[in-house]
Amino acid sequence: MTDVKPRRARRVTRPGSEGVSEGRRLRILVVGDVFPWPAHDGYRLRFSSVVRALSDIGDVDLFIGAFDGAGTSEAIPANVVSRFEGVETPFIGPSMTLALRVMTNWWPSRLLCRDWRRAQKSFRRFARGTYDLVWYVHADSFAVFGDLSLGASVVDLDNLEGNVLRHPFGLFFMRSTHVQSRVQLIRARSESLARSLLSWRDRALWSRLERSIVKEVASVVICSEVDRVRLRTPRVAVIGNGYADPGPPGGSVPESPTLVMVAVFTYQPNLAGANWLAHKVLPELRRLVPDVRVRLIGRYDERLPLAAQVPGIEIVGEVVELESELRHARGAVIPILHGSGTRIKFIEALAYGLPVVTTHMGCEGLRIKVGHHALVRDDPLAFAAACAQVLTDDATCERLRSNGRSFYLDHCATNVVDAQIRSFAWNVVNDPRSVRR
Repeated sequence: MTDVKPRRARRVTRPGSEGVSEGRRLRILVVGDVFPWPAHDGYRLRFSSVVRALSDIGDVDLFIGAFDGAGTSEAIPANVVSRFEGVETPFIGPSMTLALRVMTNWWPSRLLCRDWRRAQKSFRRFARGTYDLVWYVHADSFAVFGDLSLGASVVDLDNLEGNVLRHPFGLFFMRSTHVQSRVQLIRARSESLARSLLSWRDRALWSRLERSIVKEVASVVICSEVDRVRLRTPRVAVIGNGYADPGPPGGSVPESPTLVMVAVFTYQPNLAGANWLAHKVLPELRRLVPDVRVRLIGRYDERLPLAAQVPGIEIVGEVVELESELRHARGAVIPILHGSGTRIKFIEALAYGLPVVTTHMGCEGLRIKVGHHALVRDDPLAFAAACAQVLTDDATCERLRSNGRSFYLDHCATNVVDAQIRSFAWNVVNDPRSVRR
């Protein structure tokens, strides 16, 4: 199978590129690889907030290159999108064809698992003329659909995938209690080794792709100053994640000894964090608070029960009403050990007034004050002690929920982040070669 390569046209001068008045509406194209509504995970929350903010200053054409049918155009909020097209992009399952593509192509494996040719043809028909601003959501979208001739281009890298894959995952999943024979054990170890090798390959290719994107586009957007340092380039704008205000917490702190971890557990850093929480933290926490319950809420696959099915853990999965779970929990845990970007679930917990226990990686890039806005511990025994403090000390809970909620309102509420997105967009439109700070 022949891959259809993305076009790399030279940047062209657009009419009015010498300066655009903020008095007129812009013509904006947003390109993503998943449908952003309903916004039930961090990726979609950020994506949908970008579209909403840009619609305040321009007419948005939205193209989704890997539309999975999970949402429909009717789900798009009113007056947000002018034109929309989503293309279903078929997966290429494990096969000799996929193996050959991995061995002969410079794309990361996640991109090679789909046949993008039909979507690329549809995109060329959809993208009409020249835009004031073209916003690509994630490196994936630019790698597949990037065309600099369409207008001043911005890529929201969100997570730096090369950094996410810096640490190997999956080796602890070999200890499954379901392995009954030597043959099964050999197979499990072989699969784990193959995953590790693929991760090392992808780490190098994602980093290579991210560096090339920075050199090509008007600017890239990332979540935190930490990721700006990792990219080592001045052509980066920092726009944090936001979250819609659910309203202040009502009443006193819940008495139930219940903690929640809200995450997409098919994402490797979250899966590894759940495993660490279950096997390293929970034994000590149950000694301190014997009746503790930790509810894992979010999408998962067969790996989560292998990693985290221990006494005290409740695997809930996706829920229709997340607010009810958050309002009735005593606190939230975010045991992230590796990754990139900022955790929207951390911001979500602060928005609901939930006391948070996390690692330094779990709150990386948010500039919180340790002990004031959240309890931050990296050692598993210290993490367990912090969780026990949240579960048993009402004064600590009240202090954390008040301080955390104030931090959210000052830095992460949608009105704050939307204003940053709009200001950044105008700067790019008026000067595509640099971002004024």
